[in-house]
Amino acid sequence: MRSPLDVITDDLSWREAELGSLKLLLSRNDVSDHQKVVLLRASWSLLYAHYEGFSKTSLAVFYDYAKRAVTRCGMLPVKTRLFALDKKIKRLRSLSSEPLLGELENFTASFYDPTPDFPEVDTKSNLWPNVLEDLLSDADIKIDTLDTHRVKISTLVKRRNNIAHGKRDIVAEVSYYWGFEAAVYDVMYEMAFRIDERLKSAPYA
Repeated sequence: MRSPLDVITDDLSWREAELGSLKLLLSRNDVSDHQKVVLLRASWSLLYAHYEGFSKTSLAVFYDYAKRAVTRCGMLPVKTRLFALDKKIKRLRSLSSEPLLGELENFTASFYDPTPDFPEVDTKSNLWPNVLEDLLSDADIKIDTLDTHRVKISTLVKRRNNIAHGKRDIVAEVSYYWGFEAAVYDVMYEMAFRIDERLKSAPYA
């Protein structure tokens, strides 16, 4: 069976290839200044799409493997356990006294003994650094590059939103864009490494 890192690496490879194709176009001498502006706007949008898509896919791979590796929900780290039990906890809060008592009397059997059932990873369509930080925290993962590039990632999300909403958000310097691309790669590479590292430790190993 392929490892989680293999699946994540394959996902990263096609994203790098697609961004690389745009990078080649931006580097050509026969592209006019106006065409470069258009290509840069497209590049900002695509860079965000791959940043969000990779984050969501990688965490989905993590939870898919975690679900198969852990036999009981009670074995999970606290934050990951809360994520797995989110729907059940919300349902508990809505119960009246008698059914709530029944649930509490069977708490271990209902909440700790079953295998984990993780909800879908929700990037909320605007994957700001704090949103990604929360998603990673649910998986008991922290990546230092997210702190390092927090301002750049926030700018990426903001600019992508402006472009997606038809605003005339223009950056003419290719080298400026490449700095943001490098920041996104730093975040994606470390995310892949940390997910692999986490899955190789308890309770998943």
